[in-house]
Amino acid sequence: MYLRERKQETMKNRYIKLLFTIALMAAMALQPARADNARVSLLTCSPGNEVYELFGHTALRYSNPDRGIDAVFNYGYFSFSAPNFVWRFILGETDYMVGAVDYDSFIAEYSMRGSGVTEQVIQLDSVQKEQLFNALAINCQLKNRVYRYNYFYNNCTTKIRDRIFEQLAPTDSVAYNNDMQASTIREALSQYTNVQPWSEFGINLLLGADVDAPATREVLQFLPCNLMNDFATAQISGTDGTMPLVSEQQELLLPTEREKSINHLTPFNCALLLLLFTMIIMLCEVRSGRIFWLYDILLYGVQGVAGVILLFMATCSLHPAVGNNYLLILLNPLPLLLIPIHIYCCIKRKHPAYMWAPVAMVAIFIATAPFVPQYYPAPVFIFAITILVRSIFHIYRKRICELSLY
Repeated sequence: MYLRERKQETMKNRYIKLLFTIALMAAMALQPARADNARVSLLTCSPGNEVYELFGHTALRYSNPDRGIDAVFNYGYFSFSAPNFVWRFILGETDYMVGAVDYDSFIAEYSMRGSGVTEQVIQLDSVQKEQLFNALAINCQLKNRVYRYNYFYNNCTTKIRDRIFEQLAPTDSVAYNNDMQASTIREALSQYTNVQPWSEFGINLLLGADVDAPATREVLQFLPCNLMNDFATAQISGTDGTMPLVSEQQELLLPTEREKSINHLTPFNCALLLLLFTMIIMLCEVRSGRIFWLYDILLYGVQGVAGVILLFMATCSLHPAVGNNYLLILLNPLPLLLIPIHIYCCIKRKHPAYMWAPVAMVAIFIATAPFVPQYYPAPVFIFAITILVRSIFHIYRKRICELSLY
């Protein structure tokens, strides 16, 4: 849902073009209104293959033959070269920029990506079009172009929607005549992330219960295709009657067909393999009489590190919907504290009574799962069973090893 600059030279050239366009439009904004033949269009770009392209993109086209302008505004510019960009992104303190490029450059870029672009012409009168253009031109000035990005509530799609609706009269109301495709933010996201199971799994781990609460149509419009579908049926009601929000819709670019690669190493399959491998490890321990404590360090280390990440995001990040994460019942830092105790007890052959702690975590996690207001990914349950089986095995290892298995 944003534009990423891939090469430094390309970024420099576009930045120069961006500044030139901004200066030109800011100057034009001071001219008398001449928007009789102008068109304002919502541009919706189809999802791509990269993680940052999974949800598509939204831009706003302003075309005015009288001025010789055909420009595309979007709120999705950022630069990895900005100071502490990655760290600020993790903390939810990411600043994005609004900018404009000429229409031909915009279309050429998305044509190279193989993305589709749909144009919806918005029904605004000449005064509203000129006011919108002036507001965008002022917004693009250096002192105004930076804004604090918020993925769900203040992103490149919602900003453009808000700019459009700001031009409507206070007495105007917008009604939508299409059905909502999802009822929660997580459901809406899954329609796009299911093509990349690992990305979907990571997103589901980080997002807490807030994204499982019922969401309004306006909230779900953070996704470009949702906004496009809503605009397609929207009706504006005002003092002059009712009319469609979109007067015309056309496909400017058709998406390029891509081969879909099948990856069998999905999070679910990997979790099953982990459980199977754990069973094999325990069988080897029974037959050899040895304790493979290095495997336990790996297993509980994964659980603890995941817990540290989730706890950090829940307590330190400003990202929306990462705070109330009930996965912390299972994935928390406690296993990291148990690792040195575990190593000591394994070396000294002492009874691992401390193993009741991970057993209790798993038991509470599974027992409360049907009642918490949060979706848990299926691989997490398999991982929980793996931890449970491994912990119980350590508690009753001596009795199990006394059994005759052959």
